[in-house]
Amino acid sequence: MRAGEKLKASDGYEVLLFPLEYLYMSQDEGGDYSHLYTYSIDFLGWGVNGRIYNCPYYAPCTCRCVGTFGSGRVFQSVDKVHTVDGYFGIITFACHHDNTPVSPSSHVYQQGELIGHTGTAGGSQVTGDHLHLNVAHGVYDGYYDVGTGHYQLKNSVHIYDTMYVNDTVIVRGYNHNWRTYSGGVTPSGKKYKFKWVLYANKLRNGGR
Repeated sequence: MRAGEKLKASDGYEVLLFPLEYLYMSQDEGGDYSHLYTYSIDFLGWGVNGRIYNCPYYAPCTCRCVGTFGSGRVFQSVDKVHTVDGYFGIITFACHHDNTPVSPSSHVYQQGELIGHTGTAGGSQVTGDHLHLNVAHGVYDGYYDVGTGHYQLKNSVHIYDTMYVNDTVIVRGYNHNWRTYSGGVTPSGKKYKFKWVLYANKLRNGGR
C-alpha cells in the first residue's frame, strides 16, 4: 500500500492491505530460526534504490494499539474488514522491532496512516533492521508458545491469505500467492499534505 491509501469494498467496509510500499521477505513463516512453526514473516524496508532502514509502514486498516508483547505492538481493527481468505470480521496484527515504543491507547489510526518503522528493538540478529509481522483473526487474545519456544498471536493466519498487496511492489515474495483486490474505492492519485506521506513518496521515487 502507499502512504495515505484507503480501500473500501462496495459495502463500505475496508479491505485489509499490506502495510509496506515494497514487499521484500527476509525470513519466511515456519523458518528454522525465530519463526519455527509460526505464521510470522520478516520484511525488510525497501525502495526503488534498494534497502531502507527505519522504513515507514502504515495502518493496513483503521485500527488502534491494544497491547504490547516484547518488542511488538499489537493493533486491532476498529471495525470488520475484508481479507483475502474471505474472512469478514475483526483483525489483529502485531508489528515487532520498531525502536520507538508505543503504548496501548484509545487513539485511532486511520487506514494508510503512519504507525511505525522497521527497526532492531528486541533483537534481530539474522536480518537486522526489519518488520516482523503476524496477523490473526478476531479480537486480541494474547500470544502463545507454538511448542518451540517461539510465540505468535492466538488465531494466527497466513499473511498472504489475509492482506491484499494493492499498490505494493513485490520484490521478493518467496513464491507465495500474493493477491490484489479488484473493485472497491481507492483514492488513487490523490495528493496528501502530511509530511510522512511526502517522505514515503520520496523514498518510492528514489529520493527525488
